[in-house]
Amino acid sequence: MVAELLLEAASLMLIGMGAVFAFLLLLVFIVQLISRVMQRYFPAKATASNVVTTPGSSGPSAAVIAAISTAIHQYRQQQ
Repeated sequence: MVAELLLEAASLMLIGMGAVFAFLLLLVFIVQLISRVMQRYFPAKATASNVVTTPGSSGPSAAVIAAISTAIHQYRQQQ
């Protein structure tokens, strides 16, 4: 009697765990599919945060530094 109940409990546990695993696996595949569809039909526009800098460029370019220096110089002259 007890052995039958334990066997039934084990089978119910395995069925339940299998159902949860199958649901989570299906959920992962659906999310991946939606991600691929969105990337294909609605691609993300390139923004400043998507731009990858090269390892050699450790700071702003010389033109940017010159523009900032000029702006600071002009601001200080107005004060």
